[in-house]
Amino acid sequence: MNLSQAIIEICLKEGITDAFGIPGAGCNAFYDALKDVESKIHHITMRHEECCVHAADGYYRSSGRMALAISTSGPGATNFVTGIYTANIDSIPLIAITGQAVRAQLGKDAFQCVDEADIVRPVAKHAVCITNPKTAVDEVIEAFRLAKNGKPGPVVLDIPLDMQKAEVDFNPDTYEPVKVINPKASPAAINAAMDMLLAAKNPVILMGGGVVLANAEKELIQFAEIMNIPVVITYMAKGAIPTSHPLYAGMPGIQCGNPVGNKTFLESDVVLAIGNRFTDRHTGSIDVYKGDRKFIHINVEASEIGKIFAPDLGITADAKDAIDQLLEFAKKLGQQKGSERVANIPSERESMKRKTDHDSVPINPHRVFGELNKAFDENTMFTTGCGITQIWSGQMQEINASRRYFPSGGAGCLGWDIPGAIGAMVGDTKKNKCVCVMGDFGFTFHVQELATAATNKVPLIVCIVNNAYLGLIRQNQKFAYNYEYAVAMPENQGEVDYVTVAKGFNCDAERVFKPEDIAKAFERAKSSDKPYVIDIVCNPQAHCSMGNDIAHVREFNAE
Repeated sequence: MNLSQAIIEICLKEGITDAFGIPGAGCNAFYDALKDVESKIHHITMRHEECCVHAADGYYRSSGRMALAISTSGPGATNFVTGIYTANIDSIPLIAITGQAVRAQLGKDAFQCVDEADIVRPVAKHAVCITNPKTAVDEVIEAFRLAKNGKPGPVVLDIPLDMQKAEVDFNPDTYEPVKVINPKASPAAINAAMDMLLAAKNPVILMGGGVVLANAEKELIQFAEIMNIPVVITYMAKGAIPTSHPLYAGMPGIQCGNPVGNKTFLESDVVLAIGNRFTDRHTGSIDVYKGDRKFIHINVEASEIGKIFAPDLGITADAKDAIDQLLEFAKKLGQQKGSERVANIPSERESMKRKTDHDSVPINPHRVFGELNKAFDENTMFTTGCGITQIWSGQMQEINASRRYFPSGGAGCLGWDIPGAIGAMVGDTKKNKCVCVMGDFGFTFHVQELATAATNKVPLIVCIVNNAYLGLIRQNQKFAYNYEYAVAMPENQGEVDYVTVAKGFNCDAERVFKPEDIAKAFERAKSSDKPYVIDIVCNPQAHCSMGNDIAHVREFNAE
C-alpha cells in the first residue's frame, strides 16, 4: 500500500473517527485514500485552514479523543501555525497533516513549497517532513506516541506529494495502538507530600488542567474530601469540581480569578499544585503569589517543575498516578478534620460572588453572564477565545462539569471560539449544544465558519457581548498608559449588522438591547435547529476586574 493508505490504517487502529480539513492540490493524494474510508472517518470541510486545527482541538477537549486536521501546502500549511500553537500551549493532542511539494522541489522555491516543519516546530509538540519511504511508517507511529505521551500536544506531519503516493511496507493486521507510558510518582515522594500536607495549618489543593487531561478529577475530589482540604482551580480546570461543592473555594488569578479564590489561596500555607504551569495570568507577581507558602508541584513534564519558581517539593508524574497514590494514602489515614476555615467556604463563596443582576440599559456585561448561568444546564459546552469577554466569562460563568468549558487559555486566540465549538459538538457523543462566548471584535475572526456549522447541521450558539470596543486593550491603554487610541468601534452597535451577517450564512440571529430580553433570546437559541447568533448590545464603558498581583485586584461593576 502507499503511505497515505498506511496513515489511514494507522488512524483507524488509533481510534480516529473524525477529520477537519480543506482539500488542495498539495494533499489530494492523501484525500484519495481518505475518501475510501468515508464511512469510518467522518470529514468536515472547514472554510479556513487555521480552523481545521481549532476544530480538532475542540473535538479533543469535549471527547478526550484525537482527530485529524488536514491542509494543503504553502499558505494552507502556514495557516495551521496559530492553531498548532493554540493547541500546544493548552496541551491538546491532535495529528495535523499538511501537503508539501514533491521531494525534488524542496528548497527550490517551487510554487507553494515552504518549510512547514521548521516553521511550526517551535510551537508544536513535534513536527517532521517525511521524505524517506523506509522510515515513513515509523515516523507516523512516532507522531501518535509523542502526541499522547507526557505533556500531550499536536504533532505535524508534512508530507511531500510524491511521498503521499510512495509504496511503503506496512501490515495493518499486526499493528497495535500506541500505549501511553507516563512517569509514576515514587512512594517516597508521595510520603513527603503527605507529610507536608499533614503538617500544614491551612493547606489548599490547586487543581490544574492536567488533572482533567488525565481524567483524574473525581479521584482528586475524593482525596480532598477525606483530607478536608479546600480546592481551588486554574482557568484550564474550570468545571472540574462543581461550584456548589462544599470544598470548592474558587479560582485564584489576576484576570480570570475570583475574590474567594484569591482569598483562600493567600490564607494558605501549603499548596498542593497538580497539573498546572503557574502561568502569569494565574500568578501575577510571583513574590506575592509565593509569599511564605510551601509548594508541592506535580506535573507529567519534568521541565514544567521549577520553570517559573522552584517548589519545595517537585514530583514528575502522571497526575492520575500521583492522585491515585495520594488517595490510597488518605484512605489509610481515614477521615480528617481539616482546618477551621473549611466550614466557612460555602458562605464566603456566596458573599464574595461578583454582582450579575444589573438592570441598566445599555446592558451591563455582567448581566449577560448571570443570564448564561441561569439559561444553560451543566451539560452545555462553552468556548471562549480572548479579550475582556473571556475574562468576564472566566470570572463569572459557573461551570459544573468537566470537559464543558473550553477557553483558548495560553494563546488567547481570537477566532478560536466558533471552529472550536464545531469540533466540540462533533466530538460530544451526547450531542449537547455549545455556546461561543465572544466579543463583537472577536466575532469577526473566522465568522466564515458559521457557514461550516450551518452546512453540517451543527447548531451551536454564538453569544456576542457587544461593547463596541477592543475592550481589554482599551482598559490597558487607559490604566497603564493614560490614553485611548484606535480601539473604539461604535459601528459595531450600529451600521455593522451581525444579524444580517449570520443570516447570510444560513443561521438564525437576533439583536438584544434590554437585559430582560436576554433570557428569552437564549431560549429561542436553545430550541433552534440552526446555528444561532445573539448580538447583545452592552455598555461600551464597562471594565473587567484585574490587577498586578492576586492581593490587589481592582474590582469594577460592584454596584
